Amino acid sequence: MTTSPVPVAAATSSSAVPSLQSAIVVGFILMTIAGLAGVGGQLFAPAWSIAAALTAFALVIRAPAGFLAFVVSLWFYTPLLRRVLDLHHGFVPANLALAAPVLASSVAVLTVLKSARELRGNLFAPVLLVIAAITYGFLVGVLRNGVVPAFYAYLTWLSPALVGLHTAMHWRRYPEMRDVFLKTLAWSIGPAALYGIVQFVLLPPWDFAWMVATDLKSIGEPQPFSVRVFGSMTMPGTFAVVMEVGLLLLLSARVRGRLPSLVLGFIGLLLSRIRTAWMGFVFGLVLQLITQPVRKLPRNWITLLVVGILSLPVITLPRFREGIAQRISSFTTVRDDISVRSRVMVARASYDLVLDYAEGAGLGATGSATVAGGGAGIRNFENGLLEVFYLFGWPGGLLFFLGVTGIVAQGMRLADARFDEFANAVRSGAAALLASLLISEIFTGAPGTLFWVLIGFGVAAHAHNLASGATMAYRASLHTR
Repeated sequence: MTTSPVPVAAATSSSAVPSLQSAIVVGFILMTIAGLAGVGGQLFAPAWSIAAALTAFALVIRAPAGFLAFVVSLWFYTPLLRRVLDLHHGFVPANLALAAPVLASSVAVLTVLKSARELRGNLFAPVLLVIAAITYGFLVGVLRNGVVPAFYAYLTWLSPALVGLHTAMHWRRYPEMRDVFLKTLAWSIGPAALYGIVQFVLLPPWDFAWMVATDLKSIGEPQPFSVRVFGSMTMPGTFAVVMEVGLLLLLSARVRGRLPSLVLGFIGLLLSRIRTAWMGFVFGLVLQLITQPVRKLPRNWITLLVVGILSLPVITLPRFREGIAQRISSFTTVRDDISVRSRVMVARASYDLVLDYAEGAGLGATGSATVAGGGAGIRNFENGLLEVFYLFGWPGGLLFFLGVTGIVAQGMRLADARFDEFANAVRSGAAALLASLLISEIFTGAPGTLFWVLIGFGVAAHAHNLASGATMAYRASLHTR
């Protein structure tokens, strides 16, 4: 049986955002600048979140690639805007500005509804299991934790998966979606990392005020050269994951601005001092290099060498080198490391909780949703695998991971990675995130959005390459060698 190529949308050199949508995005940017200047008072945060959702609504159908770029950018920079608003108007634990990326991402449900028939196919069916598990957790959460915490947590878990599904279901636009996403990374990772370096050296007043108000000991002292860099994100772990994935995807990309972003991102990753992200980056890098054609290895090795050389003048400065070297040396004393011991103790306690809640504690019992519930619950669970079973119980947890396994198997095809550089990078990035599942939560927030988008691109690459004939051409080339 042979498969003939079917027409698919070609990549376009024009902007992914039409003129009307461009005007809406520019209006949102101007509103953001006004908020950073202190306009609007306490009402600005909820108004800005609503404006973000409306902007996403204007983009999602007419400009799917623009929607993806907009949502990813929101996840990267909203925490920074929140801290500036807190400095202007006073610290608010549940600042409504943080709802902006969640609401905007949730708009992707329109893509799912528009192309609902495609969900019946084998390619997308596993996602239905994930959605079913999250919905089960929501229903349990309503009973145990209340409607408001459960619903907010429902959106925080569901919205990243919807963005990934949005990406996968636009597989016919795969080249356009890929190019816009890479441009977004190239022009977002660099500024975010540069801000992280400035944060390490100067510690802007909004970051200082936020660190004092939250009193989070895990991110260092609120003074220059003593902070564990969190950049434009909320936590060093989130910042490090974004840098890690950005580096893996930009390494082999052909997009303007990637080299400065690679250099700055590498420095930012080191300054975060998150060992998990360091190991994840190395794991993803090795996987990426060994699964791609040998002829492409020299280019990537040269890029890595250039990035390392250009980073040296910064990372060898005494105040920079001290913290990085100290963290690296801790790999040799892991058994005596306080943070490792703490994680082991937390994992044991979490396992006992999972056994106590066989039916699940329900959404709203962990994460930022606990603020909406009056603070009851576990704010930082620290173990992504056990958190899933704690929230969704054994039935929902097994259903969730069955769906994740199915969609990963659909999207991470080795054949696509062999001839499609981006598919190979996506594969390594998703694998790097999964490798950290035991010590971090990767399904919500910015890490979750990146994870599901990578999976979505894996599915889109496979479908597009198969439909366009690229996969057949690659297989035919193997027989002619």
